[in-house]
Amino acid sequence: MKIAIMQPPYPKAGEALKVLEWQIEQLRLLVPGENDLVIFPENSNCTGYLNVEEMKSLILGKGTEYVEELRRAAVRAQCTIMSGLLNYGSDGILRNQLTVFTPEGKEFSPYTKVHLVEPELAKGIEPGAAPVAFEYRGIRFGASICFDHYFPELFVQYAKQRIDVLVMVSHQRQERPEILEFTTRARAFDTGCTVLRSAPAMPDPNIGGKSMAVSPEGKIIADAGGVPGVLRCEIDPKARFTRAASYGEPDKIVDYREALLLSRSHVDKE
Repeated sequence: MKIAIMQPPYPKAGEALKVLEWQIEQLRLLVPGENDLVIFPENSNCTGYLNVEEMKSLILGKGTEYVEELRRAAVRAQCTIMSGLLNYGSDGILRNQLTVFTPEGKEFSPYTKVHLVEPELAKGIEPGAAPVAFEYRGIRFGASICFDHYFPELFVQYAKQRIDVLVMVSHQRQERPEILEFTTRARAFDTGCTVLRSAPAMPDPNIGGKSMAVSPEGKIIADAGGVPGVLRCEIDPKARFTRAASYGEPDKIVDYREALLLSRSHVDKE
């Protein structure tokens, strides 16, 4: 499975439109057959807003053009695009979601951010109810958005749902790179599957960034570091971490996620 993970630049104050233009340019550069899955970060339709008024202006203005480019690019380049968006629902409620654009021109939002930070709640953004896996083209996906990253119990739920790929779209702008690397690798192990993380690059390369792909055993497949760009890699979405069942049993190889889930089920019964 051929992957492209976007790590756009984070804008300086008053330059939010530049990020939307950067993302639109990347969409127009997508080549048919080059990618199976393309991922953009959280809030990619309004990155860099300064207040509620600018947030709404971006979502309903240039952000609308960006979303239309997502639709067109998925069809033109015959790839699936997943993007973190602030979406107004038909009920008028604002939600922080992962939205999927398909090569057939369809669109759906299978995940709404569960763990919101206080500023999001203050803006009237409504949280999701629970982490729910979604199946698409024979692959079982889970998703997390930014602050979700810090709640291990969310990823235990995804392990129980036996996801194949975890898509993390983020907007983490003050975390140190070594913490982002450590926690992303831990989430791969928690879920027992490949993790694909997309986040913006901050002006200071020693903060944020770290879009990456991580294997089920926590090994880094590809890492964008702290600079803007497009991270490309190939993954096997059905890859699993396998190892000897226990010390001294080298002939008994197991899927380690299943071993952990079995042990957890025994504890849950007590």
